Amino acid sequence: MRNMKRDRKCDRNTGDGAAGRVGGVVAMVLVAGGLVGCSGVGGTPMGAVVPSIYSRMRPQQYTWHPERATAGPVLVFVSIPRQEAVVYRNGVRIGRAAVSTGKEGHATPTGVFQILEKDVDHHSKTYGNAPMPYMERLTWDGVALHAGFNPGHPASHGCVRMPEPFARELYGVTKKGGTVIISKSAKLPTMTVGVAGGGGGGGSPGAIVMSTTTRNVVVYQNGKETGRSSLTVSGGMERFRGESVFLYGSDGVWHRVEGGGRVEDLRAMMVPPASFAGKMKAVIRPGTTMVVTSEPLVTGGGGTSRGVMGVR
Repeated sequence: MRNMKRDRKCDRNTGDGAAGRVGGVVAMVLVAGGLVGCSGVGGTPMGAVVPSIYSRMRPQQYTWHPERATAGPVLVFVSIPRQEAVVYRNGVRIGRAAVSTGKEGHATPTGVFQILEKDVDHHSKTYGNAPMPYMERLTWDGVALHAGFNPGHPASHGCVRMPEPFARELYGVTKKGGTVIISKSAKLPTMTVGVAGGGGGGGSPGAIVMSTTTRNVVVYQNGKETGRSSLTVSGGMERFRGESVFLYGSDGVWHRVEGGGRVEDLRAMMVPPASFAGKMKAVIRPGTTMVVTSEPLVTGGGGTSRGVMGVR
């Protein structure tokens, strides 16, 4: 029998920061499973048992189990329909929380983003110096993860508000350049082990984004484009539809966020020029994200609001 623990919630309300609205969809077809535990303010149980990841969390509820994976790259997945965030370290789910995303007229952009900067005691310059504790910036025009009030529905000006204890724990395990996926999918991801891949040296992990429609590939580091090239697409990948995301783990293999496609197929059917392949390999290190999409790839260049990926 798996041990079920009670969810707890914190009640500290905070403001929301400047919003950035941008087109972009990464619609994942993702599967979920497993039992969650929890932790909360002062160790006092205040919520109901959440027996599985399929059960929706109530406002301010969260779980945090870093002991499940003590090292490795961190990936944050935010589901707008579920109003939930899930945290993975080295492919293992270590946390989950109820969140509040952008309200009507201030929609939170979807896509794959890298953390651009972090500030433990940030205040909004746009919304009356409103507090945004444990801020992790995703775009330069104001979209971020941070602690804030969660009424159980989208209510922010574009940011992703999280329970403060969860935001604090998350802040402690993420790094600048880390990956955050914001999706319109109501299904939460699970990681599966892919195949081994070559890696670069030190430095922050990058992101590689490939489009089967526009047949191009773009490489990013720290949220900025560092290179782009054409892409030869053949075989079954010409008929590929949807999106797939892969995370390169500290175990030296690609972990696939389920959504169709395999790393093996990509190597054989999505081929960049030999002169560009080295640039792609140079950014592959634990924490690197590889995204494959059938949508046309649009990029905003260095440090724009589009984070890592946007589509028309």
